[in-house]
Amino acid sequence: MPRRTTPFQMIVHFVRKHLAKPGVTVTESKLLHDVVLDVEREVDVVVEGDFDGDPVVTSVEVIEHNRPAPITWVEQQIKKHRRLPTNHLVLVSKSGFSRTALKEVAAEGGWVEAVRPEVVEVDGQPVVKRLYFDSVNLTPDSCRLRVRSPDGEAAVVAAQPNYYIYNSDGNLIGPIARLAVEAVSLDWVGTKFSVEAHSHPERDQLTRFMLDLVVGELGYCLRANETGELHTIEVLHIEGQFAHSQDEIPFTVTDLAGRRYGAGEATLIGRPTVWVATTDNGTQTTTVSWRTADDKPLLEPKPAQPRLFPALLTLVPPPDFVVPAASPVAGPDPEMTDGPGVTPRG
Repeated sequence: MPRRTTPFQMIVHFVRKHLAKPGVTVTESKLLHDVVLDVEREVDVVVEGDFDGDPVVTSVEVIEHNRPAPITWVEQQIKKHRRLPTNHLVLVSKSGFSRTALKEVAAEGGWVEAVRPEVVEVDGQPVVKRLYFDSVNLTPDSCRLRVRSPDGEAAVVAAQPNYYIYNSDGNLIGPIARLAVEAVSLDWVGTKFSVEAHSHPERDQLTRFMLDLVVGELGYCLRANETGELHTIEVLHIEGQFAHSQDEIPFTVTDLAGRRYGAGEATLIGRPTVWVATTDNGTQTTTVSWRTADDKPLLEPKPAQPRLFPALLTLVPPPDFVVPAASPVAGPDPEMTDGPGVTPRG
C-alpha cells in the first residue's frame, strides 16, 4: 500500500528528524501493530528512542485542513493510538483545534498533546528567509585543442565533429564531441559556472561560455592522417551555449512546540517542492531538506550512459579556476594557430 503524505506532513517529519537527538529515529508513514484488530496501522510520523533503558514511542498525527481540527478527528486518533504501542501522542493541526477538541486533549491527562505551528513575526510581519537555487546548462558547440607532437612542437587545432580521441597506446576511445560533453558535465565545472552566474549583474543576458581544461596528464591524443603519429592533447578549449535559471525558495520561520524551523513550498524545474531548514544554535550549522510535493522524482531518470572518458573524473579544479566578471569564461583563450600537418582521423 502506498504511503499517504501531504506537504505539511513532510514538513513535520523533516522538523522532527532534523532536531532529533542522537540515538532517536524518525520515520514517516510507519506501520504500528493494532493489538485489538491484529492489523498494521499507518502513523504519519513515528519517533522512537530509549528513556532510562526503556523503548519509548512518540506518534505524531498531522491534519492539514483549512479549519481547526474538530473533536471527531481528535477522538478518532486517541482511540486508534490506545491500541498501538504509542507512549506519547502528538496531534499537529496546521489550522489549530476547536475548543471542544482541546478539552478532549486536556482530559487525557498529558499523554496526548495538541500542537499548532505559529509563524514567527517581527513588527507584525512574518519572518521570511530566502534561498536561491541556480541551475546552468552548458551545451558545447566548438572545441579547440592545444596539442604537442612527439618532437615537442606545440599547436592549437580546431576540432571537427569527425575527430576521434585515442589513448597513448593508439587505441580508439571516442569522438571529440563526446569528450567535450563529458568535460563540461564535471560537477565542479557546473558548480563554478552556477556560482559565477548567480552573482553576475547581467546573468539573464549570458548566452555563451568558454572553458579551458588542462588534460595533458590524461594521455588523450589525436592521430595525424599523414604520419599516424599521436599528438598529446594538453588543453581543451571548449565553447558553447550557456543557459542559466534561478528559482527562489522562501522559508517562513515557524515555531512548532518550541522547535523553530523555516519552511516553504516552491516550484523547482517546473515541479512543486517542499523545503525545510533548521539551525543548530550550538554549532551554528543549518540543515536543509527538500522533497517533491507529490513524492515523485524531480527529474525523470534517464538511462545511464557509460563514460567514454572516465579519466576526466580525476581532474581537480586548479587554484586559479576563476570566471572573469564580464562573461562566463573559465581560463585563458589559447592563441589559435595552424597545426603542422596534424589532421586527426577516425
